[in-house]
Amino acid sequence: MILFSIAVHERPEVVVNQVENFTYFNPGCQVVLHVSAWMPEDVFRVLQDALSAYAHVHINTTRLWSGYGDGTQMKMHVVNYSYARKLGLPFDYFCLHASNDMFVKAGLGNYMSAFDAGNNPVRIVWEDKRWAQSVHALSDRLLKKMMKKYGLSEIYGTQVEGSFYRKDIMDTVVSRIMKDGYYELPGIYAQGTSRPVSKIIEKREVRFLIKHLLKGMLYAKEETYFSTLSQDIVHNRAPYSYCYVNWLDNLKISRADIDNIREGNTGRLALIGDIQLIAGQLQFFAVKRIDRKIDDPMRVYITGLQNTPLQV
Repeated sequence: MILFSIAVHERPEVVVNQVENFTYFNPGCQVVLHVSAWMPEDVFRVLQDALSAYAHVHINTTRLWSGYGDGTQMKMHVVNYSYARKLGLPFDYFCLHASNDMFVKAGLGNYMSAFDAGNNPVRIVWEDKRWAQSVHALSDRLLKKMMKKYGLSEIYGTQVEGSFYRKDIMDTVVSRIMKDGYYELPGIYAQGTSRPVSKIIEKREVRFLIKHLLKGMLYAKEETYFSTLSQDIVHNRAPYSYCYVNWLDNLKISRADIDNIREGNTGRLALIGDIQLIAGQLQFFAVKRIDRKIDDPMRVYITGLQNTPLQV
């Protein structure tokens, strides 16, 4: 059984649309939502009411003050996992998603069952300016502390959306993060837990200073922590995340992309160099980015697919 973890912050009708999409293409799944603390309380209540009819959808009682590329997304998935375990939800695999992902094809459960985990790890060995997080990851003292403690040799970066891990693997990864990697200031402060501090950090000028002066502290940790901290316990890994992102065209998704994924024509997708080498082994089930507007043409097209017979 699949457990999806999704961080959301937009209009209730868009969240409901995404939940219905995930449910249609993945019958029997469980969904845990982290709702940003920035969402106004009246809107949050509307969302709660809208989702009350979905017994398999669980809204996390912990709500962090979300930010962009500051490590809060990693923590949202961690608290979602912890919340699911607290509720005793039945699941075998934990899947990570953003609020602008949508499924276009069924069969994920059968695909995942052959693997311990699935992502596309890239070794971070130098300050590669092409990837914004590499400099921060190499300077992350908390990550290095955990790596030394658990005998991990490499820092790996990966696409988060569509990555997945078996439950026992996530038990270990989350335990490692909560012991040594959750608090930027150990025992004192974790980014996203304070509204006043989060408001200050989100200011453009402050973000600029953090980026240049506090490397390794506030960055998109979700792109390194899960893949790095699981490297010693993942023995059979799917070659790539199952969510297709068109990195070659500014993350734009077309109807042709969706149709090619549904038909299994991965060779017709725009794939970056290293992915092209394994195109024949790839299976995609979801896509990113779909605009967070209920009337977005791609969202409307995908939603229309949910009126057709489900094919695996």
